[in-house]
Amino acid sequence: MQREIIENTYKELEKEKMQSIAYLQGLIQSDEKKNLEEKIQELKTALEYFDEIIKAKEPNRIILQMIIDKIYIHRDKTIRFKLKTNIEKLLK
Repeated sequence: MQREIIENTYKELEKEKMQSIAYLQGLIQSDEKKNLEEKIQELKTALEYFDEIIKAKEPNRIILQMIIDKIYIHRDKTIRFKLKTNIEKLLK
């Protein structure tokens, strides 16, 4: 009889923990989906900026300031653009 009580109690606790685990897994998946959607939106925004730059006959200074951190002009007259950190992360 005492063994049955212990087994039943154990089964109830196990069931509760499994429900908690399932609930937490659902939260994790929901959070991962939300993060993925945010990353996609950020990437779309960055791509829209690049599209505007490519399509423009003359680049818009404001958009360039939003994505370019530094411009390096070397002695051999080559130019290198350093993108802002958040844009670089999106492109990797």
